[in-house]
Amino acid sequence: MFLPRCPWIGAPAIFLLVAVLYFPTVRGGFVYDSVGQVLYGDYIHNPSHWGDVLSLHVMSRDELDRNRPLLLASLMLDSSVWGREPSGYRLTSVLLHSANAAMLFLVIAAALGRPSKPADPIPTLAAALAALFFALHPLVVEVVAEPSNREDELVLSAVLVGLLVILRCAACPPRHWLVANVMLVLSAVLAVASKESGIAALPVFLVGGFLFLREHLRRLLPGLFLGALLVAAFLLASYAWRPEHSVIFAVPPTPLAPDLSTALVLQCRILAVQILQIFCITGLSAHYPGEVLAGIMLPRAFLVLGLAAGAFGVVARMHRLGLLGLMLFILGLLPASNFAPQFHPLADRFLYVPLAGVAMMAGTLIACAAVRAGRPWVPVSVAAACMVLLAGLYASNLQRQRVWRNPEALWADVLAKFPGTPIAYLGLANASYRAGDFEGARRFAEDGVLASRRRWDDLLAISALCEWKTGRRVEAVENLRLARALSPTYRDLVLPTLSLRWSQEQIDTLRQILSEAY
Repeated sequence: MFLPRCPWIGAPAIFLLVAVLYFPTVRGGFVYDSVGQVLYGDYIHNPSHWGDVLSLHVMSRDELDRNRPLLLASLMLDSSVWGREPSGYRLTSVLLHSANAAMLFLVIAAALGRPSKPADPIPTLAAALAALFFALHPLVVEVVAEPSNREDELVLSAVLVGLLVILRCAACPPRHWLVANVMLVLSAVLAVASKESGIAALPVFLVGGFLFLREHLRRLLPGLFLGALLVAAFLLASYAWRPEHSVIFAVPPTPLAPDLSTALVLQCRILAVQILQIFCITGLSAHYPGEVLAGIMLPRAFLVLGLAAGAFGVVARMHRLGLLGLMLFILGLLPASNFAPQFHPLADRFLYVPLAGVAMMAGTLIACAAVRAGRPWVPVSVAAACMVLLAGLYASNLQRQRVWRNPEALWADVLAKFPGTPIAYLGLANASYRAGDFEGARRFAEDGVLASRRRWDDLLAISALCEWKTGRRVEAVENLRLARALSPTYRDLVLPTLSLRWSQEQIDTLRQILSEAY
């Protein structure tokens, strides 16, 4: 497709602007899974593991994210530069997100560009506004601020590189088609090596090729076919090489529903919540308990889905970019659906890749509205309205950046939105413990134990730690005894899974309590 010169100036501007606007998040700490994976864990900090990661042997190890070698490689690269300093990891995620926004800008501008009107500013304007909609949406803060969620950034980077290759192929001489095929293969493999949802990359490439190349699509079929073979081989290897008995995932995720019909109903509710999160931007959280789904009744869910389907369908008919965006939204969501058991049915990070598809549809709508109006003041009015919307998005984005700055703010936000949530008490207790406030940690742990009805081993363990630190040794021994009764993790305190939950000091303290009891 045609790409005017202006976007090549606009892309660096988008990159720099997004990086600057996300600067506040660089100053945060480790807040969620990165506490265990980066701060407590040792795997990514051991240079001898590079061989396992690059050779894919890590997929046979009982390690966190063993089937996401590209994510592990990126974290290990950060470790080699920053050690355990959180700002460096966050900076890398900010730069990746900024690069994704710039590439999304180029994809939209190329798809909307017209060779007959090389000086037309509307495609560039629509692309810039749509890319900023994606970059500044509050939903993406979870991915940008949490290094362990970086896999979604890596997936989207690979998808956007592949789409840029496809969009540029029409203007390429025949000798460049081999390079294009190689790039598509690499993009597909790197996407699935970042996260399982990267399996959506190849179908997106196929749709993009069909929409924008048509008669030339056959020239990309070798790359698409080879990419499909390698992706299938990767997924089969990940399954075949999985550890027979996993310690880290000793308790696998449970199905969302006992049968298919119930699962479909629940998935409709989940999808309705996700659409509301995109367009209403209310109630965003680091954790969503079951009451979120209970709060949206089936008629309301069907109404939301019907309105969204109608609106998306109208935009998809306006321009082929709109249809490509719709397919990226759908294909990006499918791997994160709950037909396969997942630990978290809902999470903001699941919408990172689909949101890029929504941005493509937004760019289509902006461009078509400006072009079809036929009046010179319309593009200015549309741009002004979009800028107001972007200002509102960034205000909410900044608030989410503050929430994701440290564990205290993160889990206090969850507890404020969903009172009585056990995982919030656990996060606050652990954060207070690390800060040396053992009495405050004990109060959070005690509330969490009551909220979980004494059925969560980790809350009982943190309660035991806090009781021990505050001189209540009898209570500490009792809580650890209850934790050991619930989980094998606390029966044998040398299990590697403990290093992903607790610091070495906390593990040593648990051993002291165990020696006191037995």
